[in-house]
Amino acid sequence: MKSKGYTLIEILVTTTIMVLLAGLAIQIIGQVINTWSRSSGKLSTAAEARVAMDIIANDLEGIIFRNDGYEWFRAENDFLKEPAETISVALRFFSVIKDKPTDSQGMTLPGDVSAVAYNLYYVNPIDGSNRGKKSFVLYRLEVDPENTYKYLLDTSSREGLPNKKSPVWGDGNFIKGKNGDNYLAMNIVNFEIDFHVEDDGNPSTPTLYFEQSKKNPRKSVIYGGRYATIGPQAKLEHYQRSLAYADIKLTVLSDEGAEIMRNIDKRSETPEDVIRLYGEEYIRRVHFPVKPF
Repeated sequence: MKSKGYTLIEILVTTTIMVLLAGLAIQIIGQVINTWSRSSGKLSTAAEARVAMDIIANDLEGIIFRNDGYEWFRAENDFLKEPAETISVALRFFSVIKDKPTDSQGMTLPGDVSAVAYNLYYVNPIDGSNRGKKSFVLYRLEVDPENTYKYLLDTSSREGLPNKKSPVWGDGNFIKGKNGDNYLAMNIVNFEIDFHVEDDGNPSTPTLYFEQSKKNPRKSVIYGGRYATIGPQAKLEHYQRSLAYADIKLTVLSDEGAEIMRNIDKRSETPEDVIRLYGEEYIRRVHFPVKPF
């Protein structure tokens, strides 16, 4: 009895079907990998944003205000031009840090008030330089209570706190530390804070601090001193009240979005497109419970 074999047509049809199935499987696997990579990048972005937001909120909740005629708080809008024109707030203030630092013997350092500063830069996240692969990096300086008390809380240092362009606060306290020190979080493309003063009960009195200007759409928020824009020393009567709360806003790019932004000059997308498609916004409200005296 002769065994019947496969014809050439049957072999070709079977091979074609197998090739189609293999191609479909590869396409599905590729989509799954891409989806997983995007999801993994978003989870990493969310985790870093939460850590940064927790630290910023903790610092602002412990903020110190005094009505002694000197400057205690400064928040200035800054603008990064490269690779996209983004907004960032540069902060200088004093705060009661909840986790008190200790010296080499484990003893708590004197006092618990620290000078705190924030700045956003577009630099190499490894060493803070302008060389190599750059990204948006938020830096946070915390000066220990002993040096804060000795050098930064004296009245001569509070005639005016360092402005947004100053790289240091006091003697050698670099905001963007040497060799990448003071790194807080990466891929934060926008860092904004809206400040609100106490409500006086009059619906016509503004509570959101906002002053229109051609050069700077939102002027500096300064508490105390000769340049005060908010608090008892402010020139405008409706801002001569205490700060009540602040809304912190962080826009964080995914790793994929950050990579596209680095090569934006070679692509058809605009920086605004990248931020819209690959950015996630996080918002938190922080109340200022301590009243100035």
